[in-house]
Amino acid sequence: MSAMTNIETNGQATATATAIPTSAPVESAALQSRAIDLPVLQLGLAGEAVRFAQQRLMANGYRIGFNGQFGPQMKAAIEHFQANYGGLRVDGIIGENTWRALCDQEYTRLGWTFSFPLKNTKYPYNVNMPELYQGSVGDAVECLQLRLYDNGFFWLYIDGIFGEKTRDAVKAFQAREGLNIDGVVGKDTWRKLGE
Repeated sequence: MSAMTNIETNGQATATATAIPTSAPVESAALQSRAIDLPVLQLGLAGEAVRFAQQRLMANGYRIGFNGQFGPQMKAAIEHFQANYGGLRVDGIIGENTWRALCDQEYTRLGWTFSFPLKNTKYPYNVNMPELYQGSVGDAVECLQLRLYDNGFFWLYIDGIFGEKTRDAVKAFQAREGLNIDGVVGKDTWRKLGE
């Protein structure tokens, strides 16, 4: 923080944020920016973020409806996942730790099956995955890096910072999957990463 004189404060010094110099590396600039977290998901929500979580549950062997709606079946599946993953609070809510577990591929089923009836729901479809690009930081970037790592980008460091290496991995993933190669993680890239 630097001090400067401001007419609106009767000439008294006030603290203002120091601008990040354009010559600063992306990593240091990213550390000073606002972190991008994944949305907290619970019963009654719908959207691309729920769809992504459903993809991750299905990749872990759950036979659930794939509709982007967080209904009773989804809540029961999350509670089952939380109870069997180990170390997660069983509350049926997808928060930071449950997101991390869903994004990671380390989960191993122990021979159980999951069954819960699907009830049709109609919730507003408006909870989306955040758009990520170079300079982004936070839990959403960590999830992205975990998914890229699990898709063969083993050289990628999982640190929650979207730097040049993460951008290069995103572009390589987009090229491999036939997506628009722009290094930006939007809806189509999240959908492929969720599989």
